Amino acid sequence: TDRPDDDEEEEEKVVRKGEDAKAHKELNKLSGDNEGEKEVDTGKAQNALSQLSNAAEAEKLAKLEREKELAKVKIDKKDVELIMSEMEIDESRAERVLREHNGEPVKALQYLIDSK
Repeated sequence: TDRPDDDEEEEEKVVRKGEDAKAHKELNKLSGDNEGEKEVDTGKAQNALSQLSNAAEAEKLAKLEREKELAKVKIDKKDVELIMSEMEIDESRAERVLREHNGEPVKALQYLIDSK
């Protein structure tokens, strides 16, 4: 006989393969299911969050340092105007690309042409 409860149990059984199985296993390790535990290992979770936070902070500092370096690059206003008119881009984008290419308009234009 077919009981409704049997169908529900079958639906809950999911076959996991490849990356999905690995991810499921890792999640179970974090939650402690592999040892019959019901609570999440807060130490592991806090450590993981801390690592993410540190990585985000490092990325933020690297971006800030990059912006400082780009601000030091001297650019000619005529080069900015040339790039704006030739590539039909706004002034901030033209300045940014020019700074990223050490104020060299030919390299900046080549980059913009290649990236289209």
